[in-house]
Amino acid sequence: MLKYFVSTHRTQGDRDNDSNSVPDVELVDLPGTCHDNPDSPICGCARSFVGFDSRQATTTAEIVESDMTPTEYVDRFYAMLLALRFEDSPKLRTDAANDAMEMLRIAAQWPVGTVVERRGDEIRVRRFPDET
Repeated sequence: MLKYFVSTHRTQGDRDNDSNSVPDVELVDLPGTCHDNPDSPICGCARSFVGFDSRQATTTAEIVESDMTPTEYVDRFYAMLLALRFEDSPKLRTDAANDAMEMLRIAAQWPVGTVVERRGDEIRVRRFPDET
């Protein structure tokens, strides 16, 4: 079973600057950031995940598990980059695989049902599955 991040509305509102425009259970990635301040009133990039398909932002993600294979996950990640009009190349394929595997490595740290948030370069637990 593969663990990975999806969008969730759970714990939305715990922070004043929470937001979620991503449908629940959409795969999410970590976008690049233009600054280090997760509480910036100008840009939310340092506190957000972004949906693979919707390209919308959310401040919360949840660990889920399915029978998706790592190869299928990497393929979804790669397809997301192609949909963003990145030019297909061996380097893009390698970078996509590396980035996807890093997301899987991070998600593997916590139990299924854990809700996390992004604070700059850190992914922090907001709520473990056994907490209400």
